[in-house]
Formats: sequence, structure tokens, C-alpha cells
Amino acid sequence: MADTSQSTRTAAVVSTFNPHHNVLENCAALLDQCVDVVVVDDGSTAADESVYSELEALGCTVLRLPQNSGIAAALNSGIALARSRNPSLAFILTMDQDSLVQPGFVQGLEGAAGAATGAGLGVGMVAPGEVSGLPRRVVRTHHGVTIGDEPVQSGLLIPTASLDAVGPFNEQLFIDGVDSEFYLRAKARQLHCVIALDCSLHHSLGTMVPARLGPWPVTWRGKPLMVRTASTWRYYFIVRNRVLLAARFALREPYWTARGLLTDLRHLTVVSVLAPGRRQRLVAARKGLADGLRRKSGPGPERQPGT
Repeated sequence: MADTSQSTRTAAVVSTFNPHHNVLENCAALLDQCVDVVVVDDGSTAADESVYSELEALGCTVLRLPQNSGIAAALNSGIALARSRNPSLAFILTMDQDSLVQPGFVQGLEGAAGAATGAGLGVGMVAPGEVSGLPRRVVRTHHGVTIGDEPVQSGLLIPTASLDAVGPFNEQLFIDGVDSEFYLRAKARQLHCVIALDCSLHHSLGTMVPARLGPWPVTWRGKPLMVRTASTWRYYFIVRNRVLLAARFALREPYWTARGLLTDLRHLTVVSVLAPGRRQRLVAARKGLADGLRRKSGPGPERQPGT
């Protein structure tokens, strides 16, 4: 990935919500590699306007949504704008505000897409081989092309032809599970998740907090044990959308469904036992379970301050 030339075929869409100034470095890296960078403000409630002014000064296009509509709606809006500005785009790169690409990242993903197409594979998306904090999800290889399991949304290169075939991101899910649902729809059309093994993405995943059992701190090998948690309100969507996706895909994807349910249950158990804020987290999870069983989707309950 030594060549760092700018792609003329890829536009990046970055979803933001109350972003910090670190998004400037992240978007500057994207501008070096993409023909266009669209930054979507997803109805920020406490936006630092200087951040958006500086993004525009860098050369980004800033799209402001009137209200918080969720990651799927933000990405869909940004994708539509990017494609209207450049109808000949071959790829869209979807990004979170806290993700930073390395030099040659976009070229590496495009190269993996080309190799897969040359090997006769349908390409639904291309994901980096390494995302900080997450295990690799390599499934198999096909004529030298690596095919992976479901990816995370940030750092995902999606051919515009695949977007046309699969359709937009599901806005009714609002946030969690949006990438999984898109992946499963693509998979049903024999469009694969290709892995660009040489590409890596620096990505922020939740918050690390010291583990505690009641008032007692938990240590491991003489050091405080750290537990990764999401914001309390996210557990509503984590649980609700897992139930919604399980109901929709269980018959077609029984292994994926069972694995996802067990993974989320394990995480919720660990953070409920070891992380502070367990009562509020479990209340959010219970609401999510109830709404999922009722097949309720959309924005969910209003987020409370401090959660």
C-alpha cells in the first residue's frame, strides 16, 4: 500500500454527531484518497460549529440533517448527495467520525474489489483486514481472494452497483445492526464481503472502564481489569435490533442468528456484573427486548441526559 494517490472512483461518506476536532484529521486523510468526502451531521444537539466550518475549509461537503435520524439515514443521505455530485462513482466508503484511515487504504480496498471481480465473485462490500479492537472474520478463500463474515460499517467500501442491487441501509433500525442487516441482504444476493488483508483501520470501539464487583475493584495480574461498554442508551438498540434481525433472518441464517444472540447476551452479562451503571443499562435492555418482541422499530425512546 505504498501508493497513496487519490482515487477518482471513490467518495467517502462520514456520519457525525457532536463531533470533536479529531474528525478533522480523519477527514483530511480521506480527502487525500477519495475524490469527494461528504460529512453528514446527524442532527447534532451540541455541535461545535467551528468543526463544521473547518471541515468545509478542508474541502469536505457538509450536509446537515434537521434532527437525529440514525446512522442508516445519515449514510443514505450522504450517499445520495455524493452520487448526485458524481454520477460516475464506482464506490462509496462509509466511515464513522472516530475512524482514521492509513495511507493507501482506499487503493487497497479498491484493489481487493478488482481481484474479487476478476475471480468471478460478486462483491457486496470490501472490509479492511484489521479493525482495531476486533478479531479478523476470515471465512474462506476463493482463487486467492479472501471472503469474510459480516463486517463493521466503518471503513466499508461498497460498490455503487451493489447499493443499487441491495438497496439502501435500513433506517428503521436507526443504529445498531445496520451493517449486519445490509450484509445479510447482500449475502442473499450472492454478493460477498471481500477482505483486503493488507488494509487496517484505526477505529474507536466504546469506552473502557475499570471493572468492579460492587465496591471492590477487580484486578488481573496486578493491574485493574478494564471492561468495554457502550453508552447506556445503546443497549436499547443492541437488544431490540438483535431480536428484530433474529426474527427476520433465523430461518435463512440460523448460525448467524444464534451466534449473535449469544454474543450480545455474553456482553450484557459481563458489563452488568462488572461495569458501573448496570441498573440503567438493564432497564434500557429490557425496553429493547420488549419492543423487539413487539416488532417495534424506528428511533426508540427519547435519550435521557447523561446516558
